[in-house]
Amino acid sequence: MTLYIDIETRSRVNLKKSNAYRYCEDPDWKILMAIWAIDDGPVSVAFTTEEILAIPELWDPTTEKIAHNAAFERINFSYFMGHPAAIGMLDPAEWTCTQALAGEHGYPQKLEKLAHALAGEQKDEKGTALITFWTKPNRKGEFNKPEDHPEKWQQFIDYGIQDVVTLRDVHKRLPGWPNEAERQAYIADQKINDNGILVDVEMARIAIATADANAAKQVAEIQQIAGIENPNSGPQMQGWLREQGLVFPNLKAETVEELLAGDLPDDARRVLELRQELALVAMKKYTAALDRVNEDDRLRGAFHFFGAHTGRWAGRGVQLQNLPSATIKPQGEEHVDTAIAAAVLDLHMGSEVDAHTLKALVRAMFLGPFTVVDYSAIEARVLAWLAGEEWALQAFRDGRDIYVETATRMGKGMTRKDGKVATLALGYNGGIMSLRHMGAEGDDKRLQRLVYQWRDANEYIVGFWAEMDAAFRKGDRSVGDRIYVERDEKDRRIVLPSGRAITYHNVAGKWVDTKYGRKQVIVYTDPAWYPAKTQTYGGKLTENVTQAVARDILSEALVRLVDRGHTVVGHVHDEILVEGLSSLDEITKIMVEQPTWAEGLPLSAEGFTAPRYRKD
Repeated sequence: MTLYIDIETRSRVNLKKSNAYRYCEDPDWKILMAIWAIDDGPVSVAFTTEEILAIPELWDPTTEKIAHNAAFERINFSYFMGHPAAIGMLDPAEWTCTQALAGEHGYPQKLEKLAHALAGEQKDEKGTALITFWTKPNRKGEFNKPEDHPEKWQQFIDYGIQDVVTLRDVHKRLPGWPNEAERQAYIADQKINDNGILVDVEMARIAIATADANAAKQVAEIQQIAGIENPNSGPQMQGWLREQGLVFPNLKAETVEELLAGDLPDDARRVLELRQELALVAMKKYTAALDRVNEDDRLRGAFHFFGAHTGRWAGRGVQLQNLPSATIKPQGEEHVDTAIAAAVLDLHMGSEVDAHTLKALVRAMFLGPFTVVDYSAIEARVLAWLAGEEWALQAFRDGRDIYVETATRMGKGMTRKDGKVATLALGYNGGIMSLRHMGAEGDDKRLQRLVYQWRDANEYIVGFWAEMDAAFRKGDRSVGDRIYVERDEKDRRIVLPSGRAITYHNVAGKWVDTKYGRKQVIVYTDPAWYPAKTQTYGGKLTENVTQAVARDILSEALVRLVDRGHTVVGHVHDEILVEGLSSLDEITKIMVEQPTWAEGLPLSAEGFTAPRYRKD
């Protein structure tokens, strides 16, 4: 038996600036209606508490509940039943999310776009206006009442009914979970989001107040030096700089950094330094945390399952995957955790703390204790394994420095830095621009030589790009020993070693004019920008499968850690955060356990323990 369900709710909390957990804590939060259907039966609507409690099978743990973005329904019903996040949520294993399934199979994740892509039952296009009218306070700060607007209320009910009709239709059209591992990954993801991560709320508040005070001083100083009314105005700032004899195209951070590296008049230098400090965006992280933190000071819902086409997670709200890389640097023999604690104490004591220090303290806003473990060079390992680049695999197995090994194979005069930059930049058919992006130095001639030398040293990886390109164009052929490209009319499925696949819909060839002449490129329908097309090629496809396999390694580790009772509270790229006094050795061993499908892939991970979150 299957229960299809959708709810319409109200709250004073803005979901776009917060999350479902915080949304449900609002005193005025309420489930306005629950629309449901059993299997192919009629669609019904429940309004009152008694009617919702009486929905057949909703509270039966053996019944599969289907919803789009099922986390929202599950969280709301948890609070409805008196099970807030701090106590324990309803079990995500009972739920199937059509949004997650859409991502798994290469479709857009918004319900209206998904319905169009599947060419089935469509959503009611009037829904946005109705949702605003009924779920958010009006201009008087009050919620509209059904008895005052009976016609619009009926339209809202009809909209909800159509949503369930659409939900049921897309669920039937979508394939199911690719395998049990993916269903377990979704369940683990929901539990990690339910756990949340503890926030030092008082520190965040003080950081924001300090940033505001710093900004006021910086604006006043710029105004005093330059006489600019609004220092945040690009035209006003550039006008004053032109008067100083400085003309440049924009005020982007990288442009200003280049200027500051040269000779400048003292006043211009100081104004640009202040401008850079004003432009620091770290304060938005503190604000985002306070906007989303729950009553128990935990930040929940920070991770979006299958946020990328490859299956990788996306961040939500504070975006833990995109925190500032700046960190507090210890002095002399001082331990980094001691240095962080001292900087936090300075902040609490009202000492003068500049914008750069506030930026470096963003990670420290999250309280542990943590065990933080990161996979070592995971993409380089996976790429070598997929392509069969045996010299690199052996270097990893022997525990040798892959960057030194790469430099040695690239030839005389190559340094470890050259090996590192080339490894990071060139694995996916990159060139000179990729090297520069990774920090390579030298003229085009030198960098092009690095490209050729790296490719000569990695002939199997280079061959993998070409094989991937050809297999994707034709379909129904292998790429190396571990990848297979299936063709289904216009679609392609790159089957990964784990058994799941990356699906590309509506693949076609397109002729374009390039500086090398006319050539045919591959395009496909981008699930994130449906129905727009995205161009791809062998190197990009190699990046996709490498990152997808690395994601599968991480995914299985998350499931193992959750199943074995560890409190996972986050993951950032290839790093996992476990809360509590867990054994570093135990967490590391669990993470490098070999998946059954990854025979021969040399895994390694390293980590540390810390009272607050930080970089290693």
